[in-house]
Amino acid sequence: MLSDEDPDFPLIQTLAVIAYGLALVVSSAGALAPSRPGVRRLVIGFQLAYIPMQFPLCWASELPLLGMLLSVLTVIALRPRFPRLAPRARKVWLTLHVGLSVGWLGLSLAMTTLSAVGLYSGSHAARHGAYEIFHIFDLTIVIPSMALSIVTGVAIALGTPWGLIKHRWVLAKFVISLAIPVMAGVMQSPWVAELAERTEDPAGQPGDLGVALLASNALFVVLLWTATLLSVVKPGGRTRWGRKDLAARRAAPPDPARTAVPDIPAVVGEAFHVADDTVALTLRPTGGGPLPAWEPGAHIDVVLPSGLVRQYSLYGDPAERAVHRIAVLREPGGRGGSVEAHGLRPGTPLAVRPPRNHFPLADAPAHLFIAGGIGITPFLPMIDKIAGTGSAEWRLVYRGRSLSRMAFADQLAARHPDRVTLLPSDTHARPDLSGLLRQGRPGTAVYCCGPDELINAVEAAMPVACPHGTLHIERFSPRDRADTTADAPFDAELRRSGRTVHVPAGRSLLAAMHEVDPSLPASCTDGVCGSCVTRVLEGTPDHRDDVLQPYERDRRDVLYPCVSRSCGPRIVLDA
Repeated sequence: MLSDEDPDFPLIQTLAVIAYGLALVVSSAGALAPSRPGVRRLVIGFQLAYIPMQFPLCWASELPLLGMLLSVLTVIALRPRFPRLAPRARKVWLTLHVGLSVGWLGLSLAMTTLSAVGLYSGSHAARHGAYEIFHIFDLTIVIPSMALSIVTGVAIALGTPWGLIKHRWVLAKFVISLAIPVMAGVMQSPWVAELAERTEDPAGQPGDLGVALLASNALFVVLLWTATLLSVVKPGGRTRWGRKDLAARRAAPPDPARTAVPDIPAVVGEAFHVADDTVALTLRPTGGGPLPAWEPGAHIDVVLPSGLVRQYSLYGDPAERAVHRIAVLREPGGRGGSVEAHGLRPGTPLAVRPPRNHFPLADAPAHLFIAGGIGITPFLPMIDKIAGTGSAEWRLVYRGRSLSRMAFADQLAARHPDRVTLLPSDTHARPDLSGLLRQGRPGTAVYCCGPDELINAVEAAMPVACPHGTLHIERFSPRDRADTTADAPFDAELRRSGRTVHVPAGRSLLAAMHEVDPSLPASCTDGVCGSCVTRVLEGTPDHRDDVLQPYERDRRDVLYPCVSRSCGPRIVLDA
């Protein structure tokens, strides 16, 4: 199995014999009883743990690379089902994966440099030293870096909707991550050992072998940069397996307990820019008939062609039921949804879900709208409604990076010059929010939508500057919920299901509920979209979402289980 000609690794050889003997036993058990769930889980768990465990065995031989490939193929053939990672766990795994992948890329650049030094240096000490250092890097740093980068990448793929083989860009990254260590083990390891031995002699030259080593390292750098580009661009759509999985899920009969309605097939009617990095999309249903009704402040889920689901505020005339209009700010550093949306063209098929409104226009004597960037979108139909009826006083303060990046700014200023204040940050200082809020008359409804910094500042100023008003906010992304001091375990009784689930610290209530009924609706899982809203029958909810308004935080009739918990040891839900 491992060569007996190398006496430098007797312990590794012994461990390898024991490990592969154990792998033979486990694999044989799986082959003899493939239909038994317990045996199947044992084989999957063993092979997943065995993949990184085989990397140290590579110090003595290249054969474990073949063993790792067989383990990967075994896991794929068994088609395991993995639970979705919670938002916090997903961020931890993603941070580890990005850091390790950057390290792997840096090591590849360093080893390419060492290969060039060994090939072109006129100094014997530099030439031989470069190959010796290369060999040490290969054994002590590169192998664990590759192993951990691959393991964290697989964990993210299997614990998120992307999957490992459902999308072409993920599958391509996976193939690259496996191909590099296989090629390195088969080619580079023996080459480096020979070059180090060859250059011990001051007259020894790397020759063609040194050229091959440099070329292979350059190839690895190109492949790793390609994997990085795939992570950013996410091209290619779904694979054949991904399309079959999506078709099967769409064709599955609806669960009576599910409260969400089916997706509405739609197509992009128009796509045009309304500001720098902001595109407006007109979405039309493909099945004919009107779209669901909506009111100012509503948003919809858009199911992008890749399968990503993102939430966007509606604008336009609510009476126009033939189309939905949304505006999308391009965020290259985001999670990929905005970049994909900016690539949509007229005729592109997608799907939408019925509107939800957690940001409705309140009946008030006066309204103050404070918008930041793309946060202007939900205010457009609100302003149209108030201005059209003349039912209340109103004012808009609109903040953005620059006038060219402030969507719909020119139209708003032209139509309402006395009520709209534009404050691009490249030409205007920060607004005096406290002074602005103090001008509000009693009963003013203060609306704020934009970046967290702006919303947090308005929230902080409201109690003192405008205690006589009511604050309404809508966030683009969840607040930082890093403080888990109150994250205590509790039991949740699901009354309609007749089951009780235990929710330990560090796990979401929604994840526990999905073990009983995976069809329960959920979209963002970050406490922003409101799709997982659940009625509370008994107990006191611990609201941690960003859906309920500040004046609704004491509600005891609903909660959003993706992030919220129970204040007591038990809560009863209508689920």
